[in-house]
Amino acid sequence: MSLTNEDTKEAREDSGVRETMMAVYLAAVTAADLKWQRIPNKLILIGYLMAAMLRYTSNGWMGVLTGVLTGAAGIMMLYIFYMIGAVGAGDVKLFSVIGSACGMMVMWQSALYALIFAGMAALVFILRKRQMQIRFHLLFSHIISCIRCRRFVSYSALEQEGYLHFAVYISLGYMFTLFFRKELP
Repeated sequence: MSLTNEDTKEAREDSGVRETMMAVYLAAVTAADLKWQRIPNKLILIGYLMAAMLRYTSNGWMGVLTGVLTGAAGIMMLYIFYMIGAVGAGDVKLFSVIGSACGMMVMWQSALYALIFAGMAALVFILRKRQMQIRFHLLFSHIISCIRCRRFVSYSALEQEGYLHFAVYISLGYMFTLFFRKELP
């Protein structure tokens, strides 16, 4: 069955509404992370409710079920990163909200870009503080510690330097994903 021009126009409008709502939501989450150094569960709940509403309006109850399953799969897959201390619980839940609302591919692409942006920011920080040698020493010491213990040990070397507002990079990753997913005219 082929899509008519009216169907594709409606799909683009649905996508535009979803993208706008997600951008506003991510701005609120980023502001909360910057202010309180955490992502409150109330904001995560709002995100899940928004995702359910978006999924329902586009695909009905099957869309809601797909969103719930995608969000749950996102949490299960990203939980290992929380366990090793790479991201916080709020960050995992935020990626899950993105997956619930926009799908698994958008979630993974957003995560990839978020890691790239956060890595670039960390590199700039390390170079400005002239800490490259000590940071590599801490990293390799941590890897050796994990091998000796035969398990993942939380990497806490960055806790001395302050808090990384990862929601900023998640939001940037999501926006970057949207920018490069657009079709050229």
